[in-house]
Amino acid sequence: MLLRRSFFLSLIVLYFAFVLSPIFLMVLGSFGDKWFGTLLPSGFTLKWYVQLFGKSMYVRAMFMSLRVAALAVLLNAAIAVPAVYAIHVLNSRRLRTLFDFCMLLPIAIPPVVMGLGLIQAFNWKGFSLVGTWPLLLGAHVVYTLPFMMRPLMANIEMIRWSLLEEACLSLGASFGMTLRRVLIPNLLPGLLSGALMTFAMSLGEFQLAVMVTGSVTQTFPVVLYQAFYVSTGFACAATTLLILVSLLTLSGLALLGRSFSADATLGG
Repeated sequence: MLLRRSFFLSLIVLYFAFVLSPIFLMVLGSFGDKWFGTLLPSGFTLKWYVQLFGKSMYVRAMFMSLRVAALAVLLNAAIAVPAVYAIHVLNSRRLRTLFDFCMLLPIAIPPVVMGLGLIQAFNWKGFSLVGTWPLLLGAHVVYTLPFMMRPLMANIEMIRWSLLEEACLSLGASFGMTLRRVLIPNLLPGLLSGALMTFAMSLGEFQLAVMVTGSVTQTFPVVLYQAFYVSTGFACAATTLLILVSLLTLSGLALLGRSFSADATLGG
C-alpha cells in the first residue's frame, strides 16, 4: 500500500512539474536581463514590463483582446439564454441533437478549419471582412458559444424551470416579468460561469485570431507570438501577463463555484 501511494504521489509530482516548469521559466525569464543558450536567464531587470506597457502596439493589442472578449461574452449571453430556454421548454429531440452538436463544435472542428471557412465565406471580390474586428468577434462568438450554453443548460435543468414557470403563470405573472424576475436571476450562476469561461477562452485564443486579423486588429496572443522572434525577455513578460489574467479568471470560477455551493448548502 505504501509503495502504491508513493508511486502515485511521484506521478502527481512529475505531472505538476511538467506543467508548471514552463510557467516558472516564463515568469523567471520576464525578469531576466539576458537569456540565450542557457537554462536560466542571467541578470535582473524590469525593462521588459516597462516596454510592455510603453509600446502602443502591445497596448492596442491588449485592448483589442479585452474588447473582443467582453463583446463575445455579451453576444454569447444574448444568444445562449433564449436558445437554452427554447431547447428546455420545447423538449424537442432535434433541438437537443443540435445542442449536443454545438457542444462538440470546438472539439470536432479545429480552429484552423473554422478560420479557413470564415476567410472563404467573407472574402469576396469588392467586399472583404478579413482583417477586421467584426469578423474576429464573430469567429470568437462561434468558437466560445458552447462554453456559455453548457453551464446555462445545466443551470436551467437544476432549477426545474418547468415547475417555476407554472408557478409564475398560476400567480398571474406575465411572460416578460417571469423572464426578468425569475428566469434571469435563477440563471445567474450559469451566466457568470459561462461569462468567465468565454472571456478566458476568447482572451487566449490564437489560431482563429492569427488567420482572420490584420495588422491593426491583432490580438494580444498574435502579438505575443511575433514577440518571441524579436526579444525573449519581452515575450516572457507578455506571456506572464496573459498567464496572470488567465489565473485570475480561473480563480474567479473557483470562487464562484464555491460561493454557489455554499449557498446551496445553506438553502438545503
